[in-house]
Amino acid sequence: MQLTLRQIEVFRVLMRCRTVVGAARELRIAQPTVTKTVRRIEDVCGLDLFDRNRGRLVPTAEAHRLLGEVDLAFEQMEGALARALRIARADGGSLHVGASPSVGRVLVPMAAADLLAEHPALSLHLDILSVSQVMDYLLSGRGECAVTLFPILHAGVRSVPLGKAPVVAVAPAGWLPDGAGALAPSDLAGRPLIVFEPHSVHGLAVDAVMQAGGVTPTQTHVARFAETAIGLAEAGIGIAIVDVFSALAADLTRVTVRPLDHPPPYVLHLHRPIERARSRLIQRLEALLRQHAGQLGSNP
Repeated sequence: MQLTLRQIEVFRVLMRCRTVVGAARELRIAQPTVTKTVRRIEDVCGLDLFDRNRGRLVPTAEAHRLLGEVDLAFEQMEGALARALRIARADGGSLHVGASPSVGRVLVPMAAADLLAEHPALSLHLDILSVSQVMDYLLSGRGECAVTLFPILHAGVRSVPLGKAPVVAVAPAGWLPDGAGALAPSDLAGRPLIVFEPHSVHGLAVDAVMQAGGVTPTQTHVARFAETAIGLAEAGIGIAIVDVFSALAADLTRVTVRPLDHPPPYVLHLHRPIERARSRLIQRLEALLRQHAGQLGSNP
């Protein structure tokens, strides 16, 4: 049989007060209750914890040893409770967030910076994930949420749309017509284009833009990620058609970024496991992502 927390509390107060009267007063319970509890503690422990001397309780050597162990356990418990409260109040702890490369380079760090400004004791773990890694990242419990440009259709995952991302052209300097307005897809005709793997998020978007403009590129080069496509454009190899979030990382001394006159083909999503309650941190991160997505693109 083990001691209850209430019995341990009575024992600690008794060790401090050394009288039943003082302990009863501090605990706000009747003196007989204190006496009964002391006897019960000694029965459970199988030890004599106090010697009675003229109304005072004199702790035995066993009582002092027991107090040392009890105090250590209470310190550990209080520390654990304090850490749990900091996490619950979003004052500390850690937050594990996954992101696809397109949004993990600039957009998610922008929102994360705002979150950390509000909660400076928070430790952020940002994991860049491929499409095939996102599901396992969420369902295995390694991450609390993930941010991508594609939805997830799974019974164990909730996907929330946060904003629409316009499509832009990232072209080597001097390749595009002068001006700041949106380009027609047909303005890309006659230039090498950077394309993507078929049926990928960016691949489908590029196909839609080329079909809308009736564009048949003179030459194509294939990239897997938007960041790679932008790098090829910076190297003067071709025009990359990507989402506006990816284009935030482009080197504007080497390329020109222009919006395309085409409906936004990308939707920013935040995903989280359904079985895990949405914490205050995730709620705030979601709001910040929605805010930045609205400023750069449009709300869904």
